[in-house]
Amino acid sequence: MNTPATPYNLQANPGRPPLRVDVAVLGGGSAGIAAALAAAECACSVALIEQYGFFGGTATIAGVQSYCGFLTHGDRPEAAVGGIGRRVLDALAASGHEVAPRQQGSGNWIILLDPERLKRVLDTLVLAAGVQPLLHCRAVAVEQRAGRIRSLLCSDAQGLFAVEANHYIDASGDSSLAAMAVPQRIQPHLQAATLTVRIDGVEPGPAPDREQLHAAVLDYQRRTGQTLARSNGGFFVRLPWSQSYWAMMVDVDLPDASSPSITRAEIEAREIAHDYLESLRRQVPAFRQARLETSGPCLGVRSTRRVQSQQDIRAADALSARRRSDGIARSAWPCELHPLPGITEYRWIADPGWFHVPYGALIPVDSCNLWLAGSCIGADDEAFGSTRVMGCAFATGQAAGVAAALSCRSSKRAAPEQVRQVLLEQGAIL
Repeated sequence: MNTPATPYNLQANPGRPPLRVDVAVLGGGSAGIAAALAAAECACSVALIEQYGFFGGTATIAGVQSYCGFLTHGDRPEAAVGGIGRRVLDALAASGHEVAPRQQGSGNWIILLDPERLKRVLDTLVLAAGVQPLLHCRAVAVEQRAGRIRSLLCSDAQGLFAVEANHYIDASGDSSLAAMAVPQRIQPHLQAATLTVRIDGVEPGPAPDREQLHAAVLDYQRRTGQTLARSNGGFFVRLPWSQSYWAMMVDVDLPDASSPSITRAEIEAREIAHDYLESLRRQVPAFRQARLETSGPCLGVRSTRRVQSQQDIRAADALSARRRSDGIARSAWPCELHPLPGITEYRWIADPGWFHVPYGALIPVDSCNLWLAGSCIGADDEAFGSTRVMGCAFATGQAAGVAAALSCRSSKRAAPEQVRQVLLEQGAIL
């Protein structure tokens, strides 16, 4: 005899009281950290929800060991990000971490990161600000009425519980909160994914040259019968605090954010990394004893979906270096596109090398108390190639944190001029 199926129980544990705060932030990467610290500085109670056991986002979980977008492109760079982002750099420097920017062959400037040092610094900043960190915690559902989120249902090792806030910030990186709250405003936003790796056991000396990498690519293709997406052999940087190389050498296609797609991409990327390293050992003398120290630990997912905002940034806005009276952040990284695995395209921002992110890009359509930050802000594919990087994510996260905090004091969203004033008081560059 068949018994009826038991319906899913998406109710908080009745014996566990809800966590009540002024502002709840989902995602502990650059945008989430900045949002939480900025809101706390406005005297709000804040919960910072992170699914992993540490903060840092792609810099720590995806192994992207550099901050991009703090400076404009070229030989005379201008600072584009201050405020919370600058404070994180200052805290890293105070811990003994080198934060001097390095210019790449493209003319872009990056700041190399030790993910372990960064984890500790972010822990310290979050706790000192009085933010309540919720690590190993996922958001699984929202309760809302008339476009207003009333509570966020979260899951941890003890089961389900509710987080109730006046305002919520989606700094998840993949718009996971917005996808639950305003699914009708979500659109595909696809780019290739990259698995970063650290390689140790390499002999001292310069990084492998293009001729050596070309030989390794050919060797890989002969041995495996597969084409390496990064036909130039990849990008290798010797890390100054260790004898390891940070390498971006594996790109894979990621058609969507479903579990089957991400599972396939993760497994495929690891297989490529091991096979290609064997070719590096065979063709690059300094790599004869090289070994894969770590991968990821998570695939670097640039984008799978985006949210329609009240004022999406367009490619023309970015490339023309558009200024706005309601600008709440600067974006200075060129529009970097990865339409297919192995393909990187840059579209350069006009002088002086930055454009304004408008206030409306933080506000999703059809929601009264949800804010967007970091990779979740409203932007078309080209503009997103600039705004998604961690420097700009700090800036938009800080703006979302201030906007949410100020909006807690009123029945409507704070005006952009109010947000701009507080951002300037917090040291942001507008």
